[in-house]
Amino acid sequence: MDFDAVITGDRRIIARFGEWPAELHDALHARISALTDALKARVQALAPSRTDKLKDEIISTVFDDPKKIKGLVTLEEGLSNSEYAKAGALEYGAPGRGGRHEVSSYSRTIAEAFGRDISPTRINVSAYKRIANIDARFYLRGGLGDVETEATAELQQVIDQSVKAFDDDA
Repeated sequence: MDFDAVITGDRRIIARFGEWPAELHDALHARISALTDALKARVQALAPSRTDKLKDEIISTVFDDPKKIKGLVTLEEGLSNSEYAKAGALEYGAPGRGGRHEVSSYSRTIAEAFGRDISPTRINVSAYKRIANIDARFYLRGGLGDVETEATAELQQVIDQSVKAFDDDA
């Protein structure tokens, strides 16, 4: 989900100077960087945390090119397809409509049986099929939705302050 802020006032500055003045660029870059860091923290707080692995895979980046400054919060690159699929199932849900999913055989150690402690024992679990039924958690989209209005207002404030400073100089 993208969030585009349409800010008024920036066209007046560009029309007057031909390009974004360094002060405006620096102020916007600093504000967008801070907002991106805050969004990353919000997304990590909303992410499901059974193992905290997903929280560690969430990254933020600020792109700065001559025509735009863009903050991005996403999953890190280079994850396996199964890791992206798990993250997607947690974000969007997996209602089980896709049928049964194959679970490979594996072994595990158990130290409890029927509510009582036992000496650790290694067991083999045969392959089986299961139906995924995961409710959507909205950790990525929900985090953005929570800060969208505030972020737009903060960016508008930076532009308004710059426009006022330029008008005062004129």
